[in-house]
Amino acid sequence: MKQIQLIIFYAFFSLFFAGIATTGIGADQDEPSSVDNGNNYRSVEERRLLVALEEERINLKNEREELAKKKNTLKRLQQEVDKKLEELKQQRIELEKLLAEKDAQELQRIQELSKMYGKMGAEKAARVFGSLEQDLAVAILAKMKTKSAAKILNNMDRDKAAALTTAFSTLETP
Repeated sequence: MKQIQLIIFYAFFSLFFAGIATTGIGADQDEPSSVDNGNNYRSVEERRLLVALEEERINLKNEREELAKKKNTLKRLQQEVDKKLEELKQQRIELEKLLAEKDAQELQRIQELSKMYGKMGAEKAARVFGSLEQDLAVAILAKMKTKSAAKILNNMDRDKAAALTTAFSTLETP
């Protein structure tokens, strides 16, 4: 009989605690027994930690998304910069070609002018050289035959001839 009473006691005891666990009867008010987001929490601290972890996870996800957007923006900007650099490089090459053509044309014109002034009379050429810019006059003299250049300088004003001779002595020929 004592065994039957013990079995009944254990059965009642088990049912009683099973009922408390499922209904939350007798639970402390500080400890949540309700379900939050489908989770059962054993303590307030566990709930706080899980909420904090969830917030941190959301923050990290947002930061990752923001970083991905910034990365895409940077990649797009880098491509734009690369494209602009390539365009500038092409323009620089084109400009260098144009400058080389211009220099070649100027040299050809100076060569032609030196032939013209060489065939001109020394007195007339000296009067014209007196009114030319110094750099142009020196370039023309550099391309002329020495004898013709000497005749022109001989018929020029002394100061102008001296200035041209000084500039001619420091001339850097291309």
